[in-house]
Amino acid sequence: MKQIVQIIILSVTLFIIMPIGANDIDHQKYQSIKEIISNPHHQEEVEIYEERIRKVTDEPLPYLIRIAQAKDTYVFIRARAIQLLELYQNQTSQSALEKTIEDSHEKSHIRKLAIRTYSKFSEIDTNRQSNFIKRFESDKELGPIVKNQQKFNGKTKHNQFDKKKLNQLNHK
Repeated sequence: MKQIVQIIILSVTLFIIMPIGANDIDHQKYQSIKEIISNPHHQEEVEIYEERIRKVTDEPLPYLIRIAQAKDTYVFIRARAIQLLELYQNQTSQSALEKTIEDSHEKSHIRKLAIRTYSKFSEIDTNRQSNFIKRFESDKELGPIVKNQQKFNGKTKHNQFDKKKLNQLNHK
């Protein structure tokens, strides 16, 4: 009897310390989003994936991050999830990409793609972004990608078009 009471107290304590929160995701939504981005036959535009995913949930970021970090998922599915993170530029997606880039045990292809996606983030602190990426300039695998992205970003960041403004101009 004493052990049962201890187990109950321990369970209640754990529930209070680690409540069910934002990190818990709906498994059915997770599977639906994973299925949407896992179609290997169609390389569709990012906006089409975004539209389909929005039909599943209004908050896709936690699901995309979880898919991108799932090492038991096919690389092409993880890669697509990383590419889609570009649509959700905030502190959470930035941290997820930084974690992927820093993970030396991660597949090289995934780390390189994370750098490319991270380099496209325009809604984050550019000084922090460039300082973070510079840390990998001398990396044997990532160095060439970092240098290439720095050249590319130097040419385009000042001349980027806002997609919404461009669409408005085209529809007038």
